[in-house]
Amino acid sequence: MIDTKKSKKKGRKRRNREEDVIVRDLILALNLCHNVTPVTNDTKPDRPRKELQASSPDEVALVTFGEEMGIELVKTEPGKSMVLKYPNGVLDEFEILMNFPFSSDTKRMGMIVKHLATGKLMFYVKGADTVMVDKVKPAQRSNCKEHCEYLAMEGLRTLVITQRMIS
Repeated sequence: MIDTKKSKKKGRKRRNREEDVIVRDLILALNLCHNVTPVTNDTKPDRPRKELQASSPDEVALVTFGEEMGIELVKTEPGKSMVLKYPNGVLDEFEILMNFPFSSDTKRMGMIVKHLATGKLMFYVKGADTVMVDKVKPAQRSNCKEHCEYLAMEGLRTLVITQRMIS
């Protein structure tokens, strides 16, 4: 006889772990796929304040959200590298291999980065749902499209973010 309480708990733990990984990957994508530069404002030498600068306030808002969720953009050398800081204080460095800037023609932007600690290459891309739905895994497309349509009917702007490990 199967103990349904244990089975449900195991299923819930697995689902929660998968959701944790998805949320972590989303926040990581927000803090890696952008053209934001952190700048220290030294107007108060005893308490320097970091400001995020970008050509788009949307980009700053997304990185700020990522930081509020615990992954801080510490440093960036545009076109070269980024350093992130995790809630446990660990610093992580990423080399920027390619930057595909946003354009009104493509309605998306992308970034290929190399995680220096592991050597893994990741391609992050974000953009308008109209062009991004085709970039999402086939099994998730209808769900993504449905959610985007619902949010649009509520009068909200949508942004689809995806990633792929590459060799």
